[in-house]
Amino acid sequence: MGLRLPESLEAPASRYVRRGNFFVDGWLSSDAATTICALSQRQRELDLLGGVAEIGIHHGKLFILLYLLSRAPETAVAIDVFQDQHLNVDSSGRGDLQIFRSNIERHADSTRLVIHKGTSLAVTGSDVVRLAGGKIRLFSVDGGHTEEITENDLTVADEALDDGGIIVVDDVFNDLFPGVTNGLHRFFARKPNLVPFAVGANKTYLCRPSYADLFKKAASGAAMETRDQTFFGFPIAVLDFKRPTLQNRIVHSQVWTNVRTTYAGLALRRIWRLSNNLRRRLKSREMA
Repeated sequence: MGLRLPESLEAPASRYVRRGNFFVDGWLSSDAATTICALSQRQRELDLLGGVAEIGIHHGKLFILLYLLSRAPETAVAIDVFQDQHLNVDSSGRGDLQIFRSNIERHADSTRLVIHKGTSLAVTGSDVVRLAGGKIRLFSVDGGHTEEITENDLTVADEALDDGGIIVVDDVFNDLFPGVTNGLHRFFARKPNLVPFAVGANKTYLCRPSYADLFKKAASGAAMETRDQTFFGFPIAVLDFKRPTLQNRIVHSQVWTNVRTTYAGLALRRIWRLSNNLRRRLKSREMA
């Protein structure tokens, strides 16, 4: 089964999700990319405008997608320490400005690009708004993964976010980076005007309360299945992207429903059981 990309998604963004992003080093699953595309498209349908931004660029894998989802005159702000790796206190990612610029030119352009080289700890939301020439519509937080940096970066994103904006937080449920989870807890302890509305594919999504239901529905449409849960006391959609196996797809198909109790169907079921038994025996011999 293919990706559930919005039908109205513009060609450059679609090509990047389907092919281009695999040539950029970094961490972005197709499922997360599909969800971000769906959310951006919902913002478009609501006539929401604003820049895009990311803290923590690495080589630009996610940032390029944000750039391609934006349109002139929307500005794209990239914030990273890049070569100043002595500022990368937890070694989460390894930004490289030259590689990033090369990837941007290969998959997009740099006409609306603004680069801020330095630690996010010295950046405020007002700085981002100034760099972007306005509020931010999509803001990815994927910088330092310590508790303090995560809380700081969420604060920066919150201050720069447009009313209909979305914050995408990386690694909240990644057991390698408990600092991100702790930082998110510290941030929400201050009771910001933000709520979570979805989690899935290693991304956690936040927005203003008045948009939560709309964006929750849009994110759910990108997943195969969803489960309703609560997070920080707010209802969220847990996005499930597991593709059914070929066997499950056949078993649940209308064709199989029609033939499963016929002579042909009973014969196929017997053959399937025999083949499964044979595979188990062969596997047992290999392990012996």
